Amino acid sequence: MRPETAVVLLWCAVPALVLAVAAAVYLARTAKRQRVRADALKVRLDARDGALEHFVAKTLPSVAESLERPDAQVADFTAPRLENSRFSENLRTVADRYGTDLRSLRAHTEKTVREEVEAEAREAILAAEESTLARIETEAHDVTRAAVRSFGTSVVSLGADVGQIVSRALREHREDEVYETLTRIDHTVQQMIRQAQSYVIVCGGLPGRRWPTQTFTDVIGGAMGRVRDYTRVQPKQLERGVISRAVEPLVHTLATLLDNALRYSPPTSYVEVGFQEGHHGVTVIVDDAGVRMNAEQRENARLVLSGERPVDVHQLGPSPKVGFPGIAALARRYGFSVTVDGPNAYGGMRAMVFVPESLLVSVAAEREPVQAAVAAAASNGAVTAPAQVAAAVAEAEPADVPLTVEETPGGLPKRRRRPVAAPIAQNGRAISSEPARPGIAAAWHTGTRSGRAAASDHTEGTTS
Repeated sequence: MRPETAVVLLWCAVPALVLAVAAAVYLARTAKRQRVRADALKVRLDARDGALEHFVAKTLPSVAESLERPDAQVADFTAPRLENSRFSENLRTVADRYGTDLRSLRAHTEKTVREEVEAEAREAILAAEESTLARIETEAHDVTRAAVRSFGTSVVSLGADVGQIVSRALREHREDEVYETLTRIDHTVQQMIRQAQSYVIVCGGLPGRRWPTQTFTDVIGGAMGRVRDYTRVQPKQLERGVISRAVEPLVHTLATLLDNALRYSPPTSYVEVGFQEGHHGVTVIVDDAGVRMNAEQRENARLVLSGERPVDVHQLGPSPKVGFPGIAALARRYGFSVTVDGPNAYGGMRAMVFVPESLLVSVAAEREPVQAAVAAAASNGAVTAPAQVAAAVAEAEPADVPLTVEETPGGLPKRRRRPVAAPIAQNGRAISSEPARPGIAAAWHTGTRSGRAAASDHTEGTTS
């Protein structure tokens, strides 16, 4: 290589070497600055991580604790390197918002819990009050019903005692002027007993009398004996028998219907009582020419009589009407049914009592055992009660022998005995053949033999 060429190459290499050295120095300085910056960033990042960890582990729980303990201090979460930084401000904002949200949630929760507790307390108080009031009301109703039933039963019992006294007096004064007065007293007593018995029935009691089997004619006669103005009743006759347990309920039911018909019809009109025999039973029909019920009253009567609207004595008001409620109670208990409708052929109301076959019986079949028992007792010399002997004698008479019924000057029935031989007891004394007073029907009976002689008066048992 020539010297000149070497010199040229040297001068070219020197600038390049200088540039390379300069570049190396620049890169070295730049790398150093980056290392310093990276170290600073790492320190800040570590500080942030530490502050965030401290914030989650210490600060937030201390904020929550400060809600329970107002004197508690909130733990600091910042590091010196993070003072006045955006990260520090953001953490403070989160802590403040966390505390605010916690306080708001706590207040809302306390309010909700308080409202729920108060609501539950109110409901519990209301339930307790309703339960207590219901219990008190039930007990009051039970006590009232029991008191009314007891009072009504006492009146019925006393009325029955008075009736027995009057009955004995009637036997002693048949031919006297006192007879008419005694008859009126007896009739009034029977009406009083019917009214008291209605209250007993509405309050859950049983009819106070028990009868042997009676014909429908006897039942209507018994019902007539319990109403005022019975002379305005025009009954037909039917010799179908009603079983013993259903006689008194039907007598009371028909007496109530007759009283209602007589009360709401003109005093110059008549109330007709007829019968319709059917395949399933017998319907007793009561027709009057009185005031008709309107549509609302008929519907109310239908609901009560059918049992769709049970009536309690407390629902009857200050002027209780116990007629239809008493009838409905008897109908449900003994298995017959009662309906009212109108207008009838006379422009008034019609009441119908349907008595099913299950409550009917052959009268002849019921009488034969009684006659046989009385005959056997007489043949054996046994002492037979006067009512039983009189019943047997009356039943032994021909059906076509009429009973002599006269009237007093006041229009009341006057009874006369048939000439019947008196049976003899073991002690040789004659037993009176005078029919025992059957409580109600015998005093007002107008045509048949069994009702006058066969009825017996005693308190009904538990059988229903």
